[in-house]
Amino acid sequence: MVWSQGYLHARHHLAFMIGLCLAVAIAWQAELHMPRPIQAWIDNFSTVLGVDKTFPKVAKVPVALTDEEKHWAVVAWHYFQNNYQSNTGMVNSVDNYPSTTLWDLGSYLMGALSARELGIIQEDELTERVGNLLEHLAKMPLFDGHLPNKAYNTTNMAMSDYNNKPMPDGIGWSALDIARFGVPLQIIVWRHPQLAAKAKAVMNRWKFQYMVKDGELMTGAFDKQHQVTLHQEGRFGYEQYGAKSLAFLGLDVTQAARYDVGVKVMLVEGQAVAYDDRLPRFHGGTHNAVLSEPYILEGVEFGYNAITLPLAQSVLQAQINRYDATNILTAVSEDNIDQAPWFVYNSVLNDLTPWAAFDPDHHDASKFRTLSTKAAMGWAELFDAPYSHRLMEALKGLYDEKRGWYSGRYEASGAINHAITANTNGIVLEILAYKARGPLLTLATKQQ
Repeated sequence: MVWSQGYLHARHHLAFMIGLCLAVAIAWQAELHMPRPIQAWIDNFSTVLGVDKTFPKVAKVPVALTDEEKHWAVVAWHYFQNNYQSNTGMVNSVDNYPSTTLWDLGSYLMGALSARELGIIQEDELTERVGNLLEHLAKMPLFDGHLPNKAYNTTNMAMSDYNNKPMPDGIGWSALDIARFGVPLQIIVWRHPQLAAKAKAVMNRWKFQYMVKDGELMTGAFDKQHQVTLHQEGRFGYEQYGAKSLAFLGLDVTQAARYDVGVKVMLVEGQAVAYDDRLPRFHGGTHNAVLSEPYILEGVEFGYNAITLPLAQSVLQAQINRYDATNILTAVSEDNIDQAPWFVYNSVLNDLTPWAAFDPDHHDASKFRTLSTKAAMGWAELFDAPYSHRLMEALKGLYDEKRGWYSGRYEASGAINHAITANTNGIVLEILAYKARGPLLTLATKQQ
């Protein structure tokens, strides 16, 4: 009896130990099959990311556009012809929707400058359009009297929220949006001197010192007491892109520009990809998504260097590997969509989750994952690889002849995502101008 009672007690302990061992074994096996973070070292991203001679190579530029590509550029310019507001100089962010952001105005200016480089418009039209916008930006209302608000009504320049609801006091500023706008400002000053004074009038009015602190980019917004508070803005990829732009203005962005702080790499589809180690779960939900767009803009506008090239190659290679494994053509980035929730981040990686797709409220949006038009064209024109040709084929038919380029195609259904935006069409134009002219910020040294 005593022995049997002891056996029963022992059996309970034995069952617990067996269960514990099984749990450890299951967790260990799961860990083996999950992408694992590895510390990255800035001195050799190519080695850390495993980039070798088999990876896609940067395509040669400048190269003459094909007749089809010339047509594609004209189609993209139709968007800006249709959505131009002559009384403010602004352009709608989304087709026929009278709202905009500084990011989208930056994409508009890059589109206009690219249209000029491609001969779609002439210098007098560029001067009239861009001059009109700059004149209005030099007198539009500013958030807290310091910097552009996050959103404006394009018909009257009134500050608004993202739903275009009037907000007389504004809702805040975005350092990344302003940094995006800073790229075309640099090109205007150096390449189109007749507009330089108007560009400088805008820059002299905006108080850029409020959007940087201790070398980092800062966003400003109201707290619950309606006091302006500052928060760090930007994650790996976009943060460094924004810092490059703002460095031209003499701002201290030394921390934001660094590639060696807070970065790790993780295996996605067998490919090591760099990501920001400030995980959303520990930082108020702020996403750390790895996206195509910042690496495409790096190449198109600045040209790649020894750091940014392997970063871009690895992000592209992960998408190629996904195609090889699933036969799903992959070119992911953030995009407007033509149905609720209206905007989706399609990522290579977010919060340690590969191929995460989510909306601005952090809800899962995997059913809306798309092949992004701007990402597909960017990778196809920047890199020379068999995958580039597949992406180019997928682009055919993804536009409305008179309205511009659609944002992409839904993976699940194959249906076109009919959202048409300034960002997509502006980036399409600058990608094509890059192919024809080379990195756009180097054009200051070239003849008109």
